[in-house]
Amino acid sequence: MITTRMDPEKARWIGTGIPPRLRGLTLNDVEELEGQSDAVRKARTFVEGYRAQQSKNWRGLPVNPNVFGRGLLFAGHPGTGKTTLAAAILCELRRRWGITIYSTRYTDHIERERRILRQDDSVDPEQLSQWMYAVERVQWADVVLLDDVGHEHSTASKYAEDTLEKLLRQRYDEGRPTLITTNLSGDDWANRYSKPLRSFMDQCTRREIFTGDSYRRGDQ
Repeated sequence: MITTRMDPEKARWIGTGIPPRLRGLTLNDVEELEGQSDAVRKARTFVEGYRAQQSKNWRGLPVNPNVFGRGLLFAGHPGTGKTTLAAAILCELRRRWGITIYSTRYTDHIERERRILRQDDSVDPEQLSQWMYAVERVQWADVVLLDDVGHEHSTASKYAEDTLEKLLRQRYDEGRPTLITTNLSGDDWANRYSKPLRSFMDQCTRREIFTGDSYRRGDQ
């Protein structure tokens, strides 16, 4: 029987949710993000200090409780490099520390949760299993990227907004940092989500504002 061995570098990113075009990025690859030197510097600090930030004492309590489980929030106009830098952080964390990571657009996460709730006998079991896997990874991976928060469809029930608050508080309480990218300004965020969540974001993340115009050629 002939078996084919998968390239270890390729295998490292399977099941992480990182888009193929962003897999394996390093912070050196994104060093030249125009106008985002502060964000790149904070990204390096986060990656290099991750183990110390997440360390616990012999009693299992955080050594640095003020930063334990704290992530990053990248806000700014579309096309300024937020997702690319966040993906590079995930890749560096996985490569350097061997932790579990996962990336998803928040709209996709909400859609999976809704489909799981609405499941019936017509749902393909394999597809259901994939949805559940993705939802569980968002909840329990060591570090997660929620991309494009604010693009999700808003309903009268506020399901997406309430789910975001519940998810972020759960991950923070468990000491699992979350990376967030959003196009929403501070005022937009306050209008869309609850005031308690707006306040909590300053506790569970460090905020970085991306400035400048889009570098995507398609936006020119």
